[in-house]
Amino acid sequence: MTTRRSTLGLAAALALTPALVRAQGSGAQGIGLAERRAIAAYRQEKYPAIEQGIQQAAGFAVPVDVEWDQLTLPGDAPYYARDDYFGKTIFEPLTAALRAITADAMGRDALRAKLQRIHIRYDEKTAPASNYPNGLTFANGTLGINWRPYANTADVADRTQAITQLLEKNL
Repeated sequence: MTTRRSTLGLAAALALTPALVRAQGSGAQGIGLAERRAIAAYRQEKYPAIEQGIQQAAGFAVPVDVEWDQLTLPGDAPYYARDDYFGKTIFEPLTAALRAITADAMGRDALRAKLQRIHIRYDEKTAPASNYPNGLTFANGTLGINWRPYANTADVADRTQAITQLLEKNL
């Protein structure tokens, strides 16, 4: 029964990601079945806890839009489940920055008042290699993150600082 439930869950997750098949974005070119399966498994098995951690760090249910078709890179399917693939390069710095902002009531109130959405993507043409502030935007209540997954995985603190500084400037 557990195997059947997992298979059905994976099938449902695959059905929810048809954009991966059609997408022409920077990361989606050359995406095969292995990548689609791996990202569907990641979204089903790991991402719900990550999203919950982001919500908890923010202190409210901020919508998080992830352009999975852009984060899915050809040939990287075996690495998606690793904590350093998406975690250390995108989700950990985001969560840590939100925690830093919401460390006191003033920060919690400011974040709740101004942050309406988080948009995560990867555009190969515009994502910075290491100048992380250049991959961030804050406009109309949306925090935009445009960083390559699985690159410079040791730079968690630098990425966290970049997000924290952008939010502090705009809140």
